Amino acid sequence: MRASRPKGLISVMKPQLLVMLVVLVWALSSTLPAVAADNQSKVPPELRVGDRYTRVLETTGRGIQTYDCVNSAWKFREPTAAIYDISSGEITALHYVGPTWQSTGDGSKVAAAVDARLDAPNPQNDIQWLRLQATSNTGPGVFANVKFVQRLNTAGGVAPAGACTTGQSVSAPYKATYAFWAPTQ
Repeated sequence: MRASRPKGLISVMKPQLLVMLVVLVWALSSTLPAVAADNQSKVPPELRVGDRYTRVLETTGRGIQTYDCVNSAWKFREPTAAIYDISSGEITALHYVGPTWQSTGDGSKVAAAVDARLDAPNPQNDIQWLRLQATSNTGPGVFANVKFVQRLNTAGGVAPAGACTTGQSVSAPYKATYAFWAPTQ
């Protein structure tokens, strides 16, 4: 006599297979943003990075832009910001004068200079969007091969309007997304 499956086993297996299929599709699709992450279609053309580069890190920076009053006008001095990895929410770097970004994990650094700039959509309140080109890289690690940095989607950080008293300083809070690009291997 042949053993038969208990009635209903197929109906139990079908939902399990469906769940496994959904989990598999979800797992595979979670890798798609990594592939599509280099899409710069929403970045203004003048701030885009060439096709020979790959985004190695996308972050959110939160900090201050410091201005000094020189000859009765506000002059930018330096940024100070914590840089958060978008995927983990962890502080991944510090941003300071140079401008420089230094990894809190491996100590690597990239310093850069403005290569292109564009007014933010709300320039009265938000600092400019930038593309910066690396001027130096220090140490092995996440910033070792970075050649371009984009500062986009800025909020805040603009110096106060109007005249000031020479010798005064002010810190303007800001937030921005930073993307770090290295040559495609």
